Amino acid sequence: AHKSMRLKDYDVGPFIGLLMTILCGAVFFLVQVREYYWNSYSIADSVYGSVFYLLTGFHGAHVVVGTIWLMVSLARLWRGEFSSQRHFGFEACIWYWHFVDVVWVSLWFVVYVWFGGWLYMWWFKMWDGDI
Repeated sequence: AHKSMRLKDYDVGPFIGLLMTILCGAVFFLVQVREYYWNSYSIADSVYGSVFYLLTGFHGAHVVVGTIWLMVSLARLWRGEFSSQRHFGFEACIWYWHFVDVVWVSLWFVVYVWFGGWLYMWWFKMWDGDI
């Protein structure tokens, strides 16, 4: 979407890119809600549950804010408020989404791989349970 806007393609490229990104944000949030519903633990069960829901909940809230921001950017693009040289609001939204992406990669590694996954079990077995 950003590249299309920079190339002065205001007809298709930015709209398709924004719609796909909005769809991805909505799907991510729905998958997170489904995961919360089917989890076998709650926020009150353990330290892991508390940390899991705190970290992924804050991330989910940022995904919702980012998705709303993308919808506002789509409306502004539809109204013709962006040009190839003047689109800082859209560019700030892109920066925000890159931040949310980097945070998710870090959270995924810490929450799913390290604390609750195979890496933790490998570490635990390596030290014979004496951590």
